[in-house]
Amino acid sequence: MEAFTAHRRMEAEYHDPRAFRYNLNAFLPSLSSIQQILQKEIEQLGDVQRWNQIRDPFKNDPWLKALARARNVTLHRQAIFDGSLVHIGMYKWGRQKLSVARKLPHDVPSERLLKWFATTDLGKMFLDEEHSAWGEEYGVWRQYNIAEISTSEDVLTMTRRGSIRAHDMLAAAHRLYGVESGNIDDRYLLSREGLADVTVLLESDIDPSLPSKWGWHYSRP
Repeated sequence: MEAFTAHRRMEAEYHDPRAFRYNLNAFLPSLSSIQQILQKEIEQLGDVQRWNQIRDPFKNDPWLKALARARNVTLHRQAIFDGSLVHIGMYKWGRQKLSVARKLPHDVPSERLLKWFATTDLGKMFLDEEHSAWGEEYGVWRQYNIAEISTSEDVLTMTRRGSIRAHDMLAAAHRLYGVESGNIDDRYLLSREGLADVTVLLESDIDPSLPSKWGWHYSRP
């Protein structure tokens, strides 16, 4: 519960790099401790031999191992901020239509970047102030890429994979004692759309009353 709570908080505050760093640093050790606690409890029950056969796939799991290694690395603020890739631009009904990747201050929360971009000459070329084109609004797509965690996948993808595998491991331990706890369906969570629910921030996410103010009379598909 500690690991999943830290991850929920990390996703909820994803667009604030400072808060993201704090929550990530809380998530990593709590996730890594799951395997240690499981081992101790199963040892006390005298089921180490049975558990050793079941835990092998998890012992060498690439996502759990990567997150465990990252736990031992202090993720200083520069690593987080340098790894923050920001695309800002125009979205239509939540889908990216036109964006630019510029040398932006990556330690600045996405909400502030959105407000700033709307006042720039480039931003005004994207949209008129009244947002007269239905469905079109400013948005930020933000991704954290931290080499200490992965050189091939972003942090959100890696931590979701790790959380799912940790739950799989817990489920396997419970099955030793005849308890079925189910599995997490990862098809949507790891899909482009599922990740975008967190990585993309729109003006209307910040202020849900804006579409009505802009005169949009139907919701996005």
